[in-house]
Amino acid sequence: HAMLWTVHHLWTAGAWSVFNCYRHSAQLVVRNPGEECTILASKEGVTQGCPYAMVVYGVTMLPLSARLKAAEPSLLQPWYADDLAFLGPADAQDRAMAILEREGPHRGYFPERDKSIAVCLPVDKERVQAILADYDFRYEDGFRYIGGFLGTPQARQKWLDSKIDQWVNTTKTLAKIARKYPQTAYAGFVKSLMSEWQYVQRVCEDTSDSFAPVEHAIKHDLIPALLGGGPGTEEGPESDKLRVLFGLSTKHAGIGIADPTATARDNFESSLGCNEILRDSLIDGHALDVELHRFTVDACRIGCRRDHSDRDDATLKGCQAAANKFTARRLERAKETGRWLTITPSLLNGTDLSADEFRDNLRLRVGLLPLNLPKLCDGCGKPFTVSHALTCSNGGLIYQRHEEVGREFKDLSIAATSVTACSAEPLIKSGGQARDGLGSETEEDDRAIRGDISVRGFWSKGTTAIFDVRVTDTDAPSHRTLDPTKVLARQERAKKDKYLEACLERRKHFTPLVYCVDGMAGTEAKAATKRLASLLSTKWKRTFSEVVGFVNSRMAIALARSTSLCLRGSRDKPSRARRPVWDNGSGLSLYH
Repeated sequence: HAMLWTVHHLWTAGAWSVFNCYRHSAQLVVRNPGEECTILASKEGVTQGCPYAMVVYGVTMLPLSARLKAAEPSLLQPWYADDLAFLGPADAQDRAMAILEREGPHRGYFPERDKSIAVCLPVDKERVQAILADYDFRYEDGFRYIGGFLGTPQARQKWLDSKIDQWVNTTKTLAKIARKYPQTAYAGFVKSLMSEWQYVQRVCEDTSDSFAPVEHAIKHDLIPALLGGGPGTEEGPESDKLRVLFGLSTKHAGIGIADPTATARDNFESSLGCNEILRDSLIDGHALDVELHRFTVDACRIGCRRDHSDRDDATLKGCQAAANKFTARRLERAKETGRWLTITPSLLNGTDLSADEFRDNLRLRVGLLPLNLPKLCDGCGKPFTVSHALTCSNGGLIYQRHEEVGREFKDLSIAATSVTACSAEPLIKSGGQARDGLGSETEEDDRAIRGDISVRGFWSKGTTAIFDVRVTDTDAPSHRTLDPTKVLARQERAKKDKYLEACLERRKHFTPLVYCVDGMAGTEAKAATKRLASLLSTKWKRTFSEVVGFVNSRMAIALARSTSLCLRGSRDKPSRARRPVWDNGSGLSLYH
């Protein structure tokens, strides 16, 4: 009741919603196997998991916080949920604790002495213990606080060293996992482990040198395991160049494994900038301007991202300037082909890659040859190179690649429209002769023209869109001297020359879906992807930015799988034994 009363007076706009949530006791259901369940009426205030919980708890603590501030203005008292800290003279803390223990329970706050920590300098420990003799606090010269650390530099370094050891061991464990499951290890490292030390870097100053062991484990254990070893991963200049490239973001031809010794200072300074208004409010004691705080956070976040992007762009340009023209060309293309790296692997969602699929695409991205390739092509006997594998038509692997990319686009189109609106290999023009208006036959190309996919109502209602897929190797000998974007544009024009006129005559749209083998999309394919994401976002009622990332990642996964298929698949044609051809069933007597 005290909570509802406080919310009613201090947060009038949300009072009715909170009242409806907490007007009755929460029901906790305890299930007993084979027996009837037990229902407990919880009267412990806010319920864990309730979206109002943190806000309501904070509002309820405001009168208690104001009471403590009025009684002891010399104390700095930051609150985070039920974690309260005092910063100030020990005698003022003694008086504040007396008020807290006396008035806190009436507000739903119950101080726990045995869990409280008093942080002070070693030389002041005896004096502080004497002042706070009425409380059985633990006295330390440093202790963890909300993910950070408060205390002496020596105590902080000791605490940080223990965290560093933990992260080094975890990195080495992920390196062991990466031997069989490189995609899973990479996703766990980038999406989870890196976030842990980035937070510590934001709340602790001058930690760059402490992260040297973590960087050593990344360079010598994790990266070689992700690549599967081989040339370029051992010690030497090539390994150093590779580490620089790996530290760039995926939008700058890297894979986002940043050097922790280089990010510590930037993370701390960005944290200071984002929390400037909040920090001043706590120290000076004036009311927090929430709108100004939000504006400052957004502006600082945008500025930090821009600075980070500028640094990565400058590093990438330096790498391109020091490389030959073919490597510089690959790095420029890699800026648009890293979406498959940002996906969380999932068997349920179909976004998992095998070790060979992940490793092949990763090595090609950074300019290394895939491991364990044969010397000769098993389909035609020619020397087996990456370029040959991606263009050799023997065995039908490049046609399977074509079908896999088209099938993925069709599945997404079905999700955006309906099953009946989509079809495979649609007929654009039938073969044979046609008749004019007088009934006489006219000369016409007798070859039937088919597309790869048709979607009804894709670009506009009541019309059919025809899509035709082409996946090309922009590093093939005939394309190496051209800009990759111009190669894709040329392939699009070739598709339009073949299909566009026939589609327009029949009031159909035509869109070529042209992709590079490593995921770079042509202009028309990008437009089709955005339109597909727009249809899906409308149907699923999700934001366009979220859905377009989903669509792009699905297409990127399909291309990554198909690239590895061309490198690892078999082109050996199965032998066909000569068998008799029967016109009727009389040959069955041979089996008796």
